[in-house]
Amino acid sequence: MRIDDWLRGCAALACGMALALAPLAAHTATAQQLITPVDGPAPQAEDAASACTRTDIVVYGGTPAGIAAAIQAARLKKKVVLLEPTQHIGGMMASGLNKTDASPRRGVYGGIVMEFFKRAQAAYGLGDTVRVYFESKWAERTFAAMLRDDGVKLVRGQLIASVKRSGKTIASLTTIAGRSFCGSTYIDASYEGDLMKLSGASTVVGRESRAKYREDAAGVQKLNFPNVGDKNNPDYVKIDPYIVPGNPKSGLLPGISPIGQQPIGAADKSLMAFNYRLCVTRSPGNITPFSQPADYDPMRYESLARFIAALKAKGMPISPAYFVGAGDTVNGKMDVNSNAFFSTNVWNISYGYAVGTEVQRVQIRQSVRSYIQGLFWFAVSDPRVPDNVRAYTAQYGYCADEFVDNGNFPYQMYVRQARRLLGQYVLTENDLEKKTVFNDAIGLGYYPMDQHGMIRTVLDGFIGEDIRQSISVGPYQIPYRSMLPKRNEVTNLLVPVALSTSHVAYTSVRVEPTYMVLGQAAGAAAALAPAGNVNNVNIVQLKSQLAKAGQVMNWK
Repeated sequence: MRIDDWLRGCAALACGMALALAPLAAHTATAQQLITPVDGPAPQAEDAASACTRTDIVVYGGTPAGIAAAIQAARLKKKVVLLEPTQHIGGMMASGLNKTDASPRRGVYGGIVMEFFKRAQAAYGLGDTVRVYFESKWAERTFAAMLRDDGVKLVRGQLIASVKRSGKTIASLTTIAGRSFCGSTYIDASYEGDLMKLSGASTVVGRESRAKYREDAAGVQKLNFPNVGDKNNPDYVKIDPYIVPGNPKSGLLPGISPIGQQPIGAADKSLMAFNYRLCVTRSPGNITPFSQPADYDPMRYESLARFIAALKAKGMPISPAYFVGAGDTVNGKMDVNSNAFFSTNVWNISYGYAVGTEVQRVQIRQSVRSYIQGLFWFAVSDPRVPDNVRAYTAQYGYCADEFVDNGNFPYQMYVRQARRLLGQYVLTENDLEKKTVFNDAIGLGYYPMDQHGMIRTVLDGFIGEDIRQSISVGPYQIPYRSMLPKRNEVTNLLVPVALSTSHVAYTSVRVEPTYMVLGQAAGAAAALAPAGNVNNVNIVQLKSQLAKAGQVMNWK
């Protein structure tokens, strides 16, 4: 599909305003994507017969996992093309998520993950810190330098449009920009798993039932009112969900689903809430003040206003740092994530994003962006926010030296989960908790099973939430088979990000250092795959190669 045809279709669906309001928002296909910068070696000539740029390995998605995969494959002397849908690489690590999700001192990580961490430690004089911090702009530059150092060809502005197959193998990938890429092996390192889906591999979206894999934490959870206490001393807050308090006929407040309590433990289509990880500062000379978005609507924050009032009535006012948090990183910058209550998280939209068209995704991304921009305008301007909170928040603003071509707003929406592969092995809660030992282990994961908000709805006439607290797990092995589609479906595809796990297990796997571990393994496997067939990789040889590259595959 030509880009101008796509844009005309977008206009026909009334999304022109969304495109106009999101200056170069992440993954938005715009006319700028007709310009496709290439970093690294000059592109190979396209095959005249097929008009397909030929290479050994095609990696889709310039996420940290995709970057690690491309680098590892290139180090094994393969010609690699890394395709990034937008004009920016680095995924979440270059879009506000500026601290490690697990300590590198634990000995879980090695290889390319630690190469990146060590560069950050050296750049910022961090020493042997428990966590590693860095700036988004530095991360993007550093990832680009690492790709150039290993001769990876990076082509930006290549949003996937279609896939051609020959039997059970992917023959080519074509992008909205009108270019086609042919390789022996393909790696889907995107957060959304779009290459995987278009290839014909089996996928799943949502939560499995408790019975499916016999997981205690699976399925729909029991709804609760927002809990501002702790598990030993809960203090629940009841908030009216209706536009006119007490009047269901007036309709629900924005962001509240009418779905109500579903059968506990049942499968459903819910996904974790999405947000953007903001980069804010109060360093003089580097502040872009929070401002009112063009579509600002105070009603979008009515639930939050009622929450604030309810806490005040209980003698528990929100803290001055409620909106900006305390996520200090480096150079006076803060990584602002969601909190447990009403914050930057946008609930009940993630499934629509995961299964939606690009037109629909553009609209969702713009909606989430405008919601968060409006949230901070609410925080500094609405009289229902306590004076001390407004004054404290107003000290901060967006970092003027970050995301300079995007209004100082992050490029990448935090897609905590989307489609997942249904592959040759489904990693489950039981594997993580019982520390299953795999003969084909190609790396370790290490993060709590940390589920963000799933459903915000109505419970007994008040706002109720389906959310489960984090469940701690130690380091666990991840098998190679979890990256592989079923043998009878696709034979030359690896999926290191949207890999084959249950929903519960994915709430732990879903962190960037683990993605990079899996990406490096995918890159090595693609390089070793005979005739591109990932099912025929010699596991002993793969593990040996990964060990040489510093990958940690066993926990002692």
